[in-house]
Amino acid sequence: MQNIPHSESELLRRIAAGDEYAYQIIFESYWDAVYSAALLLTKSPGLAEDVAQDVFTMVWEKRTTLPAVEKLDGFLFITARNIIYSRFRKLASGDAYRRYVLERFPEEAAEGADRQAEFRELEQTVLRAIQQLPPQQQKAFKLSRFGGMRHEEIALTMGVSRITIKSYIVQAIASLRKALSNHPSGALAILWGLLFLH
Repeated sequence: MQNIPHSESELLRRIAAGDEYAYQIIFESYWDAVYSAALLLTKSPGLAEDVAQDVFTMVWEKRTTLPAVEKLDGFLFITARNIIYSRFRKLASGDAYRRYVLERFPEEAAEGADRQAEFRELEQTVLRAIQQLPPQQQKAFKLSRFGGMRHEEIALTMGVSRITIKSYIVQAIASLRKALSNHPSGALAILWGLLFLH
């Protein structure tokens, strides 16, 4: 934190008030540490990247609570750890549920394959939400999720730094979650795929 031009507590107060510049400072200062901690716990670079994005998305979404945080590095590590544990629990319970349905209710599993029209409609809802993002966030998000480009490639394409691209994508995820928070769970399932399976 030696090179940060403001105190940590001041930055947290400013982020709580919606200051995106202060958020960018925290993001750039702590991204590598959060990613490294997630990598240590998950042993997966892809999952660690996703977890780090989740952590900073949550920081922005819950920014009004930040002034109460006494040690930001500890707060970020605990947040990353909780997200990892939550993901593992969901993956485990999801697999168990799918096996249960396939074994005991094969007709329900078959019916699920016939619901493509519903999912196409939900997908359109997600795409409309993406169209509402600020131009730079939208471009970075699309190049990442739809173009399959790595952050380094997007940074070169857009003429900004790799960490700025990460910030754009994290803020895009936060905006999309908020926009779709009241939508039926089907849309959130599609959003999960769009946001995290890369």
